[in-house]
Amino acid sequence: MQSSAQSGATRLGVANTLLLNPKGGTLSRLDLHQLPDDKPVFACAKCSEVLALQDELVSQAFTGRSGRAYLMNSTINTNLGKREERKLITGRHTVADLHCASCDAEVGWMYIKAPTGDQRYKEGRYILEEAQIVKENNWR
Repeated sequence: MQSSAQSGATRLGVANTLLLNPKGGTLSRLDLHQLPDDKPVFACAKCSEVLALQDELVSQAFTGRSGRAYLMNSTINTNLGKREERKLITGRHTVADLHCASCDAEVGWMYIKAPTGDQRYKEGRYILEEAQIVKENNWR
């Protein structure tokens, strides 16, 4: 039987490590100690908590508040802030700030609703800002 925290989750082939479907929000701390040491990840620059696997990277061609940013399919160990309308380079989007679940540092945002059809691929995906994260473990 699945726990309520696991419903709607997607396994990524890492034992007991779950990432929620982007439509379902984010997940905090489920057996991350079993994440292999050599798995390439993004981690919080402030506390080193793992935030996403490199395999979840969609694009490196994004801009955040502080410069370069990465579009991700999913994140782990993160919490969402309130939904809000925000004017971004590509128009007004409905977003929610993304915080590290360990230290509460703001590390990016989640796209909830995009303004036009050509921007809808972002919905349910996440931005991690390069200035707020570090790359760890054998990046390719």
